[in-house]
Amino acid sequence: MLQAAVHLICGSSDQLPLQISLVTDEVLPGGILFSLEKTIPLGYYDAGCCMQRLIVQILFEGENKMKNQPPSAGAVALAAGAALLAAAAGASALEIKTGNDKVELQLKGHVNRALMYVDDGNESNVFHVDNTNSETRVGLYGKLAATETLTIGSNFELQWQANPSDKVSMEEESISGDFKERLAEIYFDCKKGGKFWLGRGKMTSDDSSEADLSGTELAGNSGVTDVGGGFMFHDSKAAPVAIGEKPKGSTVKDVFNSMDGTRYNRVRYDTPKLAGFSLGASAAEQDIADVSLKHSSELAGMKVEGVLTWYTPGDLGDYSQINGSLSALFNSGFNLTAAGGTRDMNNMPAGGDDPVFMYGKVGYICKELFSLGSTAFSVDYGVFENAKKQDIEQKGTATGVQMVQNLSDWSTELFAAYRGYTLEDKTSADYDDITIVMGGARFKF
Repeated sequence: MLQAAVHLICGSSDQLPLQISLVTDEVLPGGILFSLEKTIPLGYYDAGCCMQRLIVQILFEGENKMKNQPPSAGAVALAAGAALLAAAAGASALEIKTGNDKVELQLKGHVNRALMYVDDGNESNVFHVDNTNSETRVGLYGKLAATETLTIGSNFELQWQANPSDKVSMEEESISGDFKERLAEIYFDCKKGGKFWLGRGKMTSDDSSEADLSGTELAGNSGVTDVGGGFMFHDSKAAPVAIGEKPKGSTVKDVFNSMDGTRYNRVRYDTPKLAGFSLGASAAEQDIADVSLKHSSELAGMKVEGVLTWYTPGDLGDYSQINGSLSALFNSGFNLTAAGGTRDMNNMPAGGDDPVFMYGKVGYICKELFSLGSTAFSVDYGVFENAKKQDIEQKGTATGVQMVQNLSDWSTELFAAYRGYTLEDKTSADYDDITIVMGGARFKF
């Protein structure tokens, strides 16, 4: 494996030299000394009005020095890439150009990583995870003011998770990351006519159980399976699992379901707001459909958000459901959040009961605890019944404590959370509790 050292020398005195280290696995018969000198107008990168000279030297280390040997195609490509990287790094800002000067385009996203300790009563471990409360993602967001009242735009967003916090388990500690599409949609936003979406994106039911003004939703919310969803409840009365066999039982995701919506390929329409209320409807592939009534307002300094949704999964399930959430933030920083839902099963097992859930959170946002930014604290509690097994009176409870510290000037949030899960049903099983402690950071760009 060969290493390359890249040195950037800027022509203006107000720029500091930049050194970048690159690595290549290209196998060469000997060392190659290759120099590339390129003049680039940094106006392309919105960095100023002057031309700067970039001198990029790539020194491949080898046993022999073969200066007279022509550079390989890989060396040339590496040098060119280094030159562009150095130019962008030396610039004060990177401006994204589009094919149409009228289009405003933004590149943004965040990285959200954490350490998570889990004790399922049978064993314990520490996991390096991507926090599924807000998955690592990147996106391009474009819009164009077509008229004074009409904006046309598009959203393209991908997420990438290595070790998702809702999927890792004692049996699978490492899960390779891959890109997954979140948004690929076009919208038409008319001030007086409402907003219409076409493509992959949020149904109106997405986040319908997660109206949350606590400031701690990054650490924990009504979607309690986002952290620890892959871990299994162990029956302390059951015989030990034989070596080589996988344990069987209910996971956290099997027991807890907040009935929140998600993203599909769909069409969606939201009416304009009237007195803080708006009505939305969406229809997706496989006959999925939903309708939502949403509200957001501020009154005497108190902020309120709420959602009430009807949803049917079409070909993906034989039921319909009603769910919603409501959150209020007071001037003092004190806040209250509640969520709930019920599902009407068309093919209920004999003696079964409909799935229901209830969730509540109490929080406080302090803006003066640290000068770096606001600090939010909360505690929450949820009861989830008959989520998957309706005929055994399955009941799970989730208890949590959350803290989020904003570092406003650094575009960073630090978070810590505790979550405890319990399970009981009408069988003779005695399930061990699951305890999770997580701490991490989210950086936005």
